[in-house]
Amino acid sequence: MVASWPGPQVQPDFLTIPSDSVPNPVPAKPIPTNLLTGFLGSGKTTAILHLLSAKPAGEQWAVLVNEFGDVGIDQALIEGDSPDDLAIQEVGGGCFCCTTTMNLPVVLHLLLSGRKVDRLLIETSGLGHPAGILDLLRRDHADRLEPRATIGLVTPSDLRSPGMVDENFIFCQQVELSDVLLLNQTDRARPGEVDEFGCWATGLFPPKVHVAAIERGRIDPAWLDLAAQKGPVQLGQVPVAPGARQLAHPHPMVLDPLPGQPVRRESLPAEGLWACGWVFAAADCFREEALMQLLGQSRWSRLKGVFHTTDDWISINRSAGGMDLRENCHRRDSRLEVFASQPVDWQAVEVELLACLA
Repeated sequence: MVASWPGPQVQPDFLTIPSDSVPNPVPAKPIPTNLLTGFLGSGKTTAILHLLSAKPAGEQWAVLVNEFGDVGIDQALIEGDSPDDLAIQEVGGGCFCCTTTMNLPVVLHLLLSGRKVDRLLIETSGLGHPAGILDLLRRDHADRLEPRATIGLVTPSDLRSPGMVDENFIFCQQVELSDVLLLNQTDRARPGEVDEFGCWATGLFPPKVHVAAIERGRIDPAWLDLAAQKGPVQLGQVPVAPGARQLAHPHPMVLDPLPGQPVRRESLPAEGLWACGWVFAAADCFREEALMQLLGQSRWSRLKGVFHTTDDWISINRSAGGMDLRENCHRRDSRLEVFASQPVDWQAVEVELLACLA
């Protein structure tokens, strides 16, 4: 079944239909949901088509396409190359995390009601704000949808575009949000660009769950669930899609903390520094003022972290030059790495961090 939605300008008549007049079956468990994000021309639609062709036999998948303009193109492309029973819904006229938020419940109802759906793929607009979409799903649709790994696509042309990596706000948001970060269109890469991407991507903080280079959107379906796996996962054991190049990663573990029960990792002293890191569940929410008071103390030589606070998600980077504080689109978890020039009771510090929770 294929349905289309023209955008936020038109108010559909069914918005006034009482909810009890339309069947609304509730699934036994939330539907695994993945966001695919990337800048304009990164190959998101092609990647979705590949995933649909490689989905497990017998599973029914649905696709939600977010077009920035009013004339839908991506839905037509997916519809033309997909199984007849694929459920596709399009939202045009802007990013549905901001301009079309009020219509998202209706769109999801049209897409998911009355049919078995084993997975939902959401192709975000290349000019949208994907973190807002994920926040919306977690806040208003947690009983129906279970966000899994967010897949981010980057192209060689993105990397060589002046100012893109460091200055383009939307591009940086998409990279921050991605759990699995992929260099797509490697057949168009110049010599050395794949390695340059690997060095850049594996050095990001917080670390990505998986980093790889692929051609023509050939995403391995196994990557869709990496961020949801329980316990440590060695990236060397992660399946690699045909033609993909898995890149070395310095952080081979996916941690799964429970709310209020962070995972702590202490490091042996090196070069006169004592270090410790924490990973908190995404649901843990910090009071920003209390957190800043703790992290601003002089006992720390250096620290960096990303936190879910009562107002937003923020990143903190403190060094000898001062403390940098800014909004961040990372949504997988909150985490902190701290360095000190003398021994520290890290258990006591953890108690102080937990006291900052809202």
